[in-house]
Amino acid sequence: MVVETGLILALLLFAYPFVFYPVLLGWLARGRQKGVEKSLDAAEKSPCATNTTVAFVICALNEEKIIRQKIENALAMRYPEDKLRIVLVSDGSTDATAAIAREYAGPRLELIERKQRRGKVANLNEVVMARTEQVVAFSDANVLYEPDALSKLIARLEDPTIGCVSGKVILTETTEDLQKSEASYYSLEWTLQDRASRFYSMVGADGAMYALRRELFRPCPNDTVIEDLVIPVGVVRQGYRVVFEPGAVAWERGVTSLPEEFKRKTRIAAGAAQGVLRGNALPLGAPARFWFVFVSHKLLRWFSPLVGLLALGLALSAPRRLFPEMVLAGFAVLSLLALVRWATGWKAMLLDAPFYFLFGQVAMLWGLIKGAAGKQSVMWSKLDR
Repeated sequence: MVVETGLILALLLFAYPFVFYPVLLGWLARGRQKGVEKSLDAAEKSPCATNTTVAFVICALNEEKIIRQKIENALAMRYPEDKLRIVLVSDGSTDATAAIAREYAGPRLELIERKQRRGKVANLNEVVMARTEQVVAFSDANVLYEPDALSKLIARLEDPTIGCVSGKVILTETTEDLQKSEASYYSLEWTLQDRASRFYSMVGADGAMYALRRELFRPCPNDTVIEDLVIPVGVVRQGYRVVFEPGAVAWERGVTSLPEEFKRKTRIAAGAAQGVLRGNALPLGAPARFWFVFVSHKLLRWFSPLVGLLALGLALSAPRRLFPEMVLAGFAVLSLLALVRWATGWKAMLLDAPFYFLFGQVAMLWGLIKGAAGKQSVMWSKLDR
């Protein structure tokens, strides 16, 4: 009976971040709707009305295929030219990235050429600490902003309680193996981020598109794997909120293969393990409301593979009764459906859902192992697209 009770608790803990938390957060956030109306209204105002100075920082590695388009996209953003400085860092690029950027260098664009690759975090630490602008916005080189996206990010900072704003990056041209599952996942994530922002604060930010008050930036170790978690959590630790701005839209090409997606998910989990073990991803000193979001949305998700394995182990060791047998049978069915999807490539919701879910669980488990062992490199492998 003790083992069965433990099994029930493990299953509830496993299901909580995926099933119960979204419903609970929706109920909690609904009661705080009025508290965010002023901040949301600010995001609709004209960018011409702002006096906020912004450093728009782009780190690029061998992006010759898109860097011209990215620079022109940045120059075309609807934001007062005298308030915006674009800073492009070529991090040891061996192609024509820096040469192309040199064509645009001038009053509006500052080019920093690194002869040797240092990694994104090392560059951000050095560049941001040297800036004097009020706000620093971060963007990946392959992410293209809608014209008013930056102004909508900055407008949310009119609210003095907000220290960091994350945008909505929409993925395009994702491999067909993941398109439907990915669309469902991001739709839910954006909903949860919006609800968390209304309740108090979201956890982390989209590293491809976010902005924060420069004075709140705290350098993190150069080997930090997911700085878009550690930096925003640092903002919350200083008493400010991190919010989602759905009106700030950008576009990015999605993953083109299952191995690429597996690697991405592994990296996220490894970075989470690294941040938790070091403590700089933990919201020490944050209000209880944020701890609730952090534990529910992030911590329990990150460690869900371990909870799942615990539940499976308890089901295997439990007496041969109906409930443990049902759990084992359910796991077997889900695994079989996922294997059929992987082996045949057949696309149907009945096969897609278990495949994508178990695929993510395996990737996260491997990432946790790599992160705990310190085996995840901070250097992201550049894909030739």
